[in-house]
Amino acid sequence: MKRKITYSVLVVCLLSIVFFSCKKKEYTKIFYGYDYFPNNVGHYIIYECDSMVYLGSGFGKITYRYQIKEVIDSLYNNNQGQPTQRVVRYKRTSDTIPWSNILVPEKVWTATLLSSMAIRQEDNYQYVKLVFPASLNETWNGNNLNTLGAQNYEYTALNTPYDLTTINTKQNIHFDSTLTVLEIKDSSFLNYGYYFEQYAAGIGMIHRIVNVDTSSIFPPPGYSTPDTSLSTTRGVWYTETYLSSGNQ
Repeated sequence: MKRKITYSVLVVCLLSIVFFSCKKKEYTKIFYGYDYFPNNVGHYIIYECDSMVYLGSGFGKITYRYQIKEVIDSLYNNNQGQPTQRVVRYKRTSDTIPWSNILVPEKVWTATLLSSMAIRQEDNYQYVKLVFPASLNETWNGNNLNTLGAQNYEYTALNTPYDLTTINTKQNIHFDSTLTVLEIKDSSFLNYGYYFEQYAAGIGMIHRIVNVDTSSIFPPPGYSTPDTSLSTTRGVWYTETYLSSGNQ
């Protein structure tokens, strides 16, 4: 009887060891963030674009408003054998104008989704837009693949819900999960720059701000909006704001 009890205890101990050994081999699932950079042919996003050019003291500003439609037109292998998106951008000044009646020739950019990064080629310059796995406060050189000089990009928000209000239509759009990349936040006595992009899971980029000031007037706190009260400001304020998306 004693031997049977000893054997039973031994079996229980062995099973316990096996169980806890298996538990130790369970790994935490790594979040990569690929969903923030769609890669399917036919995916499109429509943006409302506002561009304000400040001319300096006594000259006021010039405002442009139009829409951009980006379409992943096709996939092909680049010269390194990597699957690459052919991204076609259309432009129109009003939603009453059909996209087929574009005001300027179509512009073609490219994008490449790799296991470690997402790359966009915009006007002949390649930018490392995202890195994977995505991690809050992670930094990288967004100009690593071009000749523009090193520029630190940083994840300043990750997997956060966001409500985006469009400027023209005043509609409010809710996104369950977004990430934000701060590309440039630099100021000096002579100029400052603020570039940021925001991405939504399953959609792609939903908001972009490019703010370049070449005057000696500092921007308002947070660099969130242009200071239209300063007539001496010289520079550019440009935004792309999500309107809609889908697959065609």
